[in-house]
Amino acid sequence: MNANKVRRKNEGLPRVGVVILNYNGKEMAESCLRSVMESTYAGKDVILVDNASTDGSAAYLRTRFPDALVSEMSKNRGAAGGRNYGFHEDVRRSNDYILSLDNDTRVDALLIEELVAVAESDPRVGVLGPKTYADDGSGRLQCAGGRITYMENVTAEQGSGEIDRGQYDEIVDVDYIPGSGFMARREVFERLNFVDENFHGGGHEDTDFCKRAVQLGYRVVYVPSAVMWHRGSATFGGYTAQRKYWEAINSVYFVRRHGKPKDCMKYAFFAGFGLIYAFIVQSLRGNQKAVFAKARGIWHGLHKPVA
Repeated sequence: MNANKVRRKNEGLPRVGVVILNYNGKEMAESCLRSVMESTYAGKDVILVDNASTDGSAAYLRTRFPDALVSEMSKNRGAAGGRNYGFHEDVRRSNDYILSLDNDTRVDALLIEELVAVAESDPRVGVLGPKTYADDGSGRLQCAGGRITYMENVTAEQGSGEIDRGQYDEIVDVDYIPGSGFMARREVFERLNFVDENFHGGGHEDTDFCKRAVQLGYRVVYVPSAVMWHRGSATFGGYTAQRKYWEAINSVYFVRRHGKPKDCMKYAFFAGFGLIYAFIVQSLRGNQKAVFAKARGIWHGLHKPVA
């Protein structure tokens, strides 16, 4: 196929903007960027948002990926704010779809094509997500779409930790797609005014985005033929005081914004018992500080004004 034919073929493709969020993870971001650049989908723009890293990520990645735009933040804007910076740029570029990725992900070469194919099949499809495997060599599933449970963690990722035996190989509507890897139409970002930055520090901004999309009549769809791998907690760590504090604030904020009275009561019940259980377990590990931080987060979430 000659160059003119290739150009005409590519011009007919929906444009996909890829936004990768990075903080102090240049090696992981390099792996993520390489997988995106090796994607077979031609109609893509790639933006890496560096959230004020201190490890030289921006310079390191610019030299290795000259075809990607590496935008360096002067201060860390959190997960929602960092992503929104890239989303605004993709809307400005009039891309048809925007794919959001965390730096600790790797995508299959056909992921974008598979997501776009499903999105193009139905204009009501507003948000889409892939089948995600744990990137630890286990071959186990990490997520096949998510459900809102209103239990202690508010949400649950379907298939987490399971061996993939084809039990999640159907295209289905789900409650949400995790922010580590989701795609949405440009118009959804515009109508929702992007991701809500009231969810500061990371946690449930993705669930809130999907919930609001559904309220506008869009579908949130899991696409098993689109595949990616995710390390998980690579940037924010495990059961740490900072992470648990912000997760608790955002959990309470989400429940207060979207939950019915019975949902709020359900969350209160499980969160209360969860705190007791966490205190026992984390005390044995000398990590009571994280539990106290979680309790403070719940308290502050209860007093945070709901927008």
